[in-house]
Amino acid sequence: MSRLPPLDDAAFDFLYELYHKNLPPLVADSALEPASTADQSTDTIYKTYRRAETVPLGDTADSPLLNSLQQRASYTGSTERRPITDTELATLLEYSYGEIRATERGEPRRPVASGGARYPLELYPIVVDSPDIEAGIYHYNIRDGALELLQQGDYSDWIRDTWTWIGDADPVSAVVVITARPARSAERYGEMGYLFAAVETGAVIQNLQLVATDLGIGSRPHNGLDYRALRQQLRLRSDEYLMSTVAFAGTAPSDGD
Repeated sequence: MSRLPPLDDAAFDFLYELYHKNLPPLVADSALEPASTADQSTDTIYKTYRRAETVPLGDTADSPLLNSLQQRASYTGSTERRPITDTELATLLEYSYGEIRATERGEPRRPVASGGARYPLELYPIVVDSPDIEAGIYHYNIRDGALELLQQGDYSDWIRDTWTWIGDADPVSAVVVITARPARSAERYGEMGYLFAAVETGAVIQNLQLVATDLGIGSRPHNGLDYRALRQQLRLRSDEYLMSTVAFAGTAPSDGD
């Protein structure tokens, strides 16, 4: 496999390119210590105005969508093996970023807001355990609603080596890698195009987790990983950047979890 040219060789038009050039290959170990995450005091995550008048809100509404939001949760701890089917993967991809509707003028639209409908993101499913799909690394072809096989093979060991929090107790069935080509948005919005791509990434993560919950699949966003190793494995071009990943393993957490 040919190596990517160093990011230093590229001419920078936007500040976000410089940010990605200097992004460390792995999240600092200190940031992943349990003491800095799960056991951290929750006192600092709420902002309040002590001198402001408090106005109580009414009861919330109820609907299947709102129930799904209530049930959304990332799996934690060890999980059982759960293969992912072709139908499930198709549903996850289409309802997170696929073209699920069209405007009155026939323009395709997706289930997330996108500045100027530029849609700068790309999805790369890594299939590990499926009864219908060969194991390997794929690109989601949104226009055709299909997978494009980039590399065939079992990448379960590579995932455990590359993702900080994924170990032997996490029998991952698939990982969806989310990348962005911010230039699609930056052509119209300048530096704000990168911000829009980041916001869009968050919406796709939420969609992936909500759909996974509805399908009974455990999911978890992962950002502690070897950034450069993943870039090289996907052979990303110099103008395409890794934004986040979502892993799928086991079943969705139940109410009691």
